[in-house]
Amino acid sequence: MSELSMKPAEIAALLAEEIIRGDIAEGARLAQDHIAERFKCSHVPAREALQRLVQMELATFIPKRGVRAFSLSDEDLDDIVEMRLALEPLALAKAIANITPEALEEMEAFRLACDNASDAISWEKANRQFHLAILRPCARPLLLDRIEQLQRLSARRFHARWREAWRNTSDKDHVAILHAMALRDGKMATRILERHLSRR
Repeated sequence: MSELSMKPAEIAALLAEEIIRGDIAEGARLAQDHIAERFKCSHVPAREALQRLVQMELATFIPKRGVRAFSLSDEDLDDIVEMRLALEPLALAKAIANITPEALEEMEAFRLACDNASDAISWEKANRQFHLAILRPCARPLLLDRIEQLQRLSARRFHARWREAWRNTSDKDHVAILHAMALRDGKMATRILERHLSRR
């Protein structure tokens, strides 16, 4: 996609992935002028892109210091895991009743993308897509928005702590979750998901 045609949402999405991967360092200043110059756009879409990053909780506005890429303490990262453990099984339990064959096919496609990933960056992105796809049938927009925010923050944790040691292996938990969902066994699916998210 040409940077000349990119919209604020697209600029924000690109910057978000750079923050998540650590290409933009924690606490780094996200200058409106620099973004406008980089994407060859006016200050209006650059400013809107920054606002979107703040809404996504990937950036913070600090008075007199501007917008900065987010940074997380170890305690913050532990809280993220605990919040995901509270919210994602809830969403999954609600999703079970609304599963369609088409939704299962999409989930399986993301699962295979994880298994077939050739690098840590591709795997992490597919893994995030899988974890959101299994919850999407719950059809609770506010719940899904919050979970997606937490998953993005959790992705930063992966890149900071484990990306260098990543090795591609088939994820048996992903297989088991989809099997339980196909059977519409909510208790089994949520139990496997809770165990999966608890892995540190």
